[in-house]
Amino acid sequence: MKRNLLVAALLSGCAPLAAAQVYKCKGASGETVYSQNPCAVGIEPMKLRSNRSSAETAGEAANRAAVYQNTELADAGIEERHCVQGERSRIYGPLDSRGQQVGRQVAELNRQLTATNANLAGATQDSGIRAQIASLQQYLSAERVAADTQMSSAREQCASTRRERERSVRETFSNAPETTR
Repeated sequence: MKRNLLVAALLSGCAPLAAAQVYKCKGASGETVYSQNPCAVGIEPMKLRSNRSSAETAGEAANRAAVYQNTELADAGIEERHCVQGERSRIYGPLDSRGQQVGRQVAELNRQLTATNANLAGATQDSGIRAQIASLQQYLSAERVAADTQMSSAREQCASTRRERERSVRETFSNAPETTR
């Protein structure tokens, strides 16, 4: 729709140019000069010919409509990709940040694990550290599964929005009146 208005505005802005007068004159050194202003009194403007008719043919209208429709459909696909990228950042961004925090915690626990004593107290501490590491990894795994589920739902929502826009575009262009000569 925006493109149609832009084309109409451009064409209406060009209409005065198409109706302008053109004069053919001789320059100071004898060269041919074309001007919008008469070069001498009594000079008649040139008669300009156009090979194009002023009305759009049915084929031209169909081609124009096909180009607009394809552009709108391509835009729908681009919007879907942007939607999915935005959702990916929104969902996985915080998860990646938490994953880095958990990674630092696990690295610290592994450092503590190497420093435990080889006695009963050390074995108990070793077991506790391993349990903490397993718990952190399980937490991160559960977060990843939840994020994957959210992302799947977001992808479907983005695709549904694209399909609805494509349906609307096809409906708009199937109902568009064609111009005939």
